[in-house]
Amino acid sequence: MGGEGGRVPRSTEASPEPTVNGDMLESYSRSGVPASRIYEPPSLLAVLGAAGRPEQDLLLDALSRDAVPWMRRRGGGGTVVLGPGQVVLAVVTEVDSPFRNREYAAQVNSCIVEALRRLSVTGVHAAGISDLAIRDRKIVGTSIYRTRRVLFYQASILVDTDVTLFTRYLAMPARVPDYRRGRSHEDFCTTLAREGYRGGVRAVMDALKEIVDERLPLLR
Repeated sequence: MGGEGGRVPRSTEASPEPTVNGDMLESYSRSGVPASRIYEPPSLLAVLGAAGRPEQDLLLDALSRDAVPWMRRRGGGGTVVLGPGQVVLAVVTEVDSPFRNREYAAQVNSCIVEALRRLSVTGVHAAGISDLAIRDRKIVGTSIYRTRRVLFYQASILVDTDVTLFTRYLAMPARVPDYRRGRSHEDFCTTLAREGYRGGVRAVMDALKEIVDERLPLLR
């Protein structure tokens, strides 16, 4: 994580190259069955939004030196670093409106807020376009990709990841939300562990799965 929200790419064509969790869209196009995926990334990966430019958004020398790969994703938003200590949520489903993207993001974000509440993590609130924050520091970043009737949402939750890696591998984004106030990646982002949570990644994944399984069929 570490990037910012942005415009939502819209397309009805298949992606020409592998993208993060892009296989979920391919599977959905065949089956039409709503799906979710919740996981902890096993290794570091820098991820560009659909409109991102690697030479502008990534610190390519550092990535190359540390043998950290990068990919794109289907969706808007800024460049992020995924890795251990984070929980990634990806959701694909059919929705009624080709618009209402902020509303849809808020609905899925509410699953994260409720899961964390059940783990006694309080004070998580909406910030920026579709972030979640604790106090004024980002804890969740999101991305949405749309076709007319399909919503593909992805989010990363900072549980106990090393936020210094964002500064190591990501340039300062050109577009930032007002609440960032010029802060570096390390000063802008926080983790659940920094905020006192001691339950670990697995507990977050389990709590989130329970909520998503309940609410995904209701997302319209």
